[in-house]
Amino acid sequence: MLPQARARAKEMGHRGAMFPWRTISGEEASAYYATGTAQYHINADIMYALRKYVQATGDEQFLRDCGSEMLVETARLWLDLGFYSDAKGGKFCINAVTGPDEYNTVVNNNAYTNLMARENLRYAAHTVESLRATDPDAYNAPVRKTAVDPSAGGMAARSGKNVPPV
Repeated sequence: MLPQARARAKEMGHRGAMFPWRTISGEEASAYYATGTAQYHINADIMYALRKYVQATGDEQFLRDCGSEMLVETARLWLDLGFYSDAKGGKFCINAVTGPDEYNTVVNNNAYTNLMARENLRYAAHTVESLRATDPDAYNAPVRKTAVDPSAGGMAARSGKNVPPV
């Protein structure tokens, strides 16, 4: 599904990967913007599930072979979607999103979305840094596959610290 998520991000004018809210074949199947396309939190939900899977099973091989690439691409989307706001004291803001509470659609700095994005960014940065320190070959694979800037980990970590919950 990662190729379709990359294509969806590009279609929506973003970098990285944007996983669908509803899908049949990996492509977004929801026709309504506010409850489909604006639900960016799906990316973080999937990365949260990835983290829990690795924690529960110890499947570090999956994290190295597939998960690290997914983490880099979802972090890339958050960094493309969000911005540092002078009006919010330099915090990293994510606007025009719909959180899991679908009664409040297309809002700025949805608490759930921001908190989950922060965790996605932190886990991506931690995973990339951990691979760099412990397994250079495994580190080089997602760097090569995603063309990630090796200094991007620091940026993701900084963003993770500055994402406001509301």
